[in-house]
Amino acid sequence: MRIALDTVGGKYAPEAVVEGAALASRRWDNLEFCLVGESKALAALLNRYDVDFSRFVFLEGPVLVADAESPVAALKAKPNASILRALEAHQQGEVDAVVSAGSTGAQIVATIESLGLLEGVKRPAIGSYFPTQNGRTFLIDVGANASCRPIHLLQFAVMGVIFRQYLEGLQNPRVALISNGEESTKGGYVTREAHELMSIVPDLNFIGNIEGNDLYSGRADVVVCDGFTGNVLLKFAESIPQIVRSYAQGLQKECENGPAALEALIRTFDYQEFGGVPLLGVNGVSVICHGHSTPKAIANAIGEAIKMVNMRVNQHIKDQLSAMGQWSATVKTRALIGRLRRRSAGDKS
Repeated sequence: MRIALDTVGGKYAPEAVVEGAALASRRWDNLEFCLVGESKALAALLNRYDVDFSRFVFLEGPVLVADAESPVAALKAKPNASILRALEAHQQGEVDAVVSAGSTGAQIVATIESLGLLEGVKRPAIGSYFPTQNGRTFLIDVGANASCRPIHLLQFAVMGVIFRQYLEGLQNPRVALISNGEESTKGGYVTREAHELMSIVPDLNFIGNIEGNDLYSGRADVVVCDGFTGNVLLKFAESIPQIVRSYAQGLQKECENGPAALEALIRTFDYQEFGGVPLLGVNGVSVICHGHSTPKAIANAIGEAIKMVNMRVNQHIKDQLSAMGQWSATVKTRALIGRLRRRSAGDKS
């Protein structure tokens, strides 16, 4: 298996990405790496580490797409953008997956353009883990789609379930929908109609709506929302380690095992532990990392990419969506009814 790494994107690139690849090379013996960026500089960086150079290849792609740039315009103007070159290599079968800590928007656009969507998928989505009282939950979408239709949320639920089933071995994951109340009548048009759709899907363990204060309760294994809501929740969660650290000194004086307990708590919220998450629903493996990814985070993201490939997650998503054909007419009817209700009520949401 060969993984392409975008060494240009990310705050600590290229050093953190190259070191992360070196760490990963010691963790997985049979893995090969394609480092995308400025080849000569990357070779010099790699010389710092005791690695088997025969497992590394270099692909010229030295151009950065900055977070502030329009992804579509930048990718058209920059054919040598690192993320674009990495995904083109994936499209051509030269690598099995791509990992990047660069512009999320650019990675999403380039992934869709280069790899396309899986058959049956209407929108791709990004998921992220959130710690809970008894483990963790998977929130999807956290930024790929600012606005969604009910059918999109339904497909996010299906992709999230498959992700947890095959990457973690979690049987029959419980699915919930984020809303402003537990009742099925709560939320806007999209949430209400998505609730109806999820309720009629066979074999989807849908437990209904949950509110924001239930996200960490452990009631659900997969939590579904639009990307705008999910991104707000994600950014808040990312602030928690810093909040905890700011109180750590005082708490350690009051708790005998304070340092160890606090460090364990911080780790549950630390993005480095998960590394990155794949853009689900695309015809390939494109793992999106935090912009501040460290070598540890990069190495863990590579691990996620390996699992995505080995567990054939994309094939399982295709199979599940294909199997849904028997009730697709019902879903379309419900969606049509929802649109008619919305128009008759003058709801423009």
